[in-house]
Amino acid sequence: MNLENQTHTVGDIDVLVIGGGIAATFAAIKAKEEGAKRVVQVDKGTVGKTGNSCFAAGVIHVSFPEDDLDDRVLRLTRAQGYLARQDLIRDHLQDSYTILEEMRRYGVRLVMNADGSYWRMAGRGAYPIVSFFSTQLMDALRTYAQSAGVEQINRLCLTELLTRNGEVSGAVGFHQRSGDFYVLRSRATVLATGGTYYKGIHPGHRDCSGDGFGMAYRIGATLSGGEQNDQPANAMPARVDVGPGMNKWMGEGAYFLNGKGERFMVRYSPKLKERSGLPQITAFFCIEVRQGRAPIYMDARHFGPEQMERLYKQLPLPMREFESVGVIKDGKFQKQVEFCSTGPTTRPGIVVDRGYASRTPRLFAAGECCPPSAVVTGLAAAATSGARAGVSAARCARDAGDVREDEGQVAEYRERTFAPLARSEGPEPEQVLLELQEAVIPYDVLLLRDGARMERSLKRVETIRDQDLSRIGAYDLHYLRLCHEVKNLTLTAELTLQAAIRRTETRNILREDYPFTDNVNWLKWIMVRKEGSQQRWWTEDIPIEKYPCQPKREVELAYLWRVARDQGNVSVKDGRIQWESEK
Repeated sequence: MNLENQTHTVGDIDVLVIGGGIAATFAAIKAKEEGAKRVVQVDKGTVGKTGNSCFAAGVIHVSFPEDDLDDRVLRLTRAQGYLARQDLIRDHLQDSYTILEEMRRYGVRLVMNADGSYWRMAGRGAYPIVSFFSTQLMDALRTYAQSAGVEQINRLCLTELLTRNGEVSGAVGFHQRSGDFYVLRSRATVLATGGTYYKGIHPGHRDCSGDGFGMAYRIGATLSGGEQNDQPANAMPARVDVGPGMNKWMGEGAYFLNGKGERFMVRYSPKLKERSGLPQITAFFCIEVRQGRAPIYMDARHFGPEQMERLYKQLPLPMREFESVGVIKDGKFQKQVEFCSTGPTTRPGIVVDRGYASRTPRLFAAGECCPPSAVVTGLAAAATSGARAGVSAARCARDAGDVREDEGQVAEYRERTFAPLARSEGPEPEQVLLELQEAVIPYDVLLLRDGARMERSLKRVETIRDQDLSRIGAYDLHYLRLCHEVKNLTLTAELTLQAAIRRTETRNILREDYPFTDNVNWLKWIMVRKEGSQQRWWTEDIPIEKYPCQPKREVELAYLWRVARDQGNVSVKDGRIQWESEK
């Protein structure tokens, strides 16, 4: 491979936005609207065509003016086990209706009633959802951003953030078609590269590789929340290449059945059943599997013509995929669909304030680049956080002077970026990726947790870090991108496991050796930062007394384990879970 690639310097950028999804695109649009002269949005794929946003399942969770705002804050706070930044959650909910109206103004086609009001339907959770025609959402936003003057650069894989005097001053990376090296100078930078599912089998997940976490960590940014998420995992078809859609299918009345044909969610969650939140669905999937009642199926064979018509309009790609494998025939579901939990949606995100500024000057974050305590998952929260980050970044850029890069740092990053191309021996990145997936994706590592199992997985990840990452080689630019993605995924896995081991309790993710929720000692956020070559870990108390939603200051058996106990699946002995099938 020719290593004599040209270097391109793109200077005088007011706001650099890294990412191609809804958070990044809203950040770019709002930065322009706030007055930033030059806004550049960069994606390693194509803006609007990669990652989770383009595979969105046709639903948006929005707080309408007539909804009970306090109740919605409470529900989202409880869903995060009271680890939520309640000020940011309230900001998101208050912004969400305005953002919905702006999506409509930008050209996103939403499902409307005949009188011009928004059509709302049941979905997961207590409040109805808004629907859109899924495949055109990001097309509309990408086109609007271009018309607003946002410069978009596709196929540019950024590998490192530039810093000067402790401030972020841009980023570097390589173009995946030409192989040329790019140096982007910016007065403010927004990371909106999404979370990760460890490149699992589901659509969109191959692009979500924790790149933002890796770039931010390596410059010393403060990260948090790797051990917790408001959705530990999603649930999707296990053997059909279909991505998100559960919200719509469950909203239309689909059932989950276990391997014995039982509708088990009725037992665990009698009120919401299959419309329960993802922490409950994930936990109860794990319990059914652990008790030998796998596989799990979705049954939608009872759907009528009106339901099918709505699904074809709002989820055209998944429905056509079901048709291609015979799940749907003659306009009806003919078969049950096997479901499984996805890889863990881990997020050691960048700690931000209410303007989505990080603790590192001139660096901002949005969407799933932020911790779960700050940004709930879903399109609306990605959009509202992106909008606020874009405004803040534009104001930051307005006050900044000229930006110059550290030439020594640029030279070092260039060598590091292309290093895998010079290695003719060593493991291939796909082999290392498989080793990493085997360490972290099994359900009994990060979804059904135990300290000893997580320690074993951590040792496997550390072995990959120490023995494989410095040796992996790339045949071409495609494999070069994969080498960098595997590096970021390995770091994400390490930080996630380290944080998960440290949180010695159960909140919204099951832990067998610590089944109690400890609101006396663990109303804390776990933080990490790179200092020199070491990881510095610490905790910060949640200012729970200043928040409106407060749990009782007590230690009690976690709600998810109480449900499992009441159903006869487990008991507690000597401070840990004992499975009834093992007695």
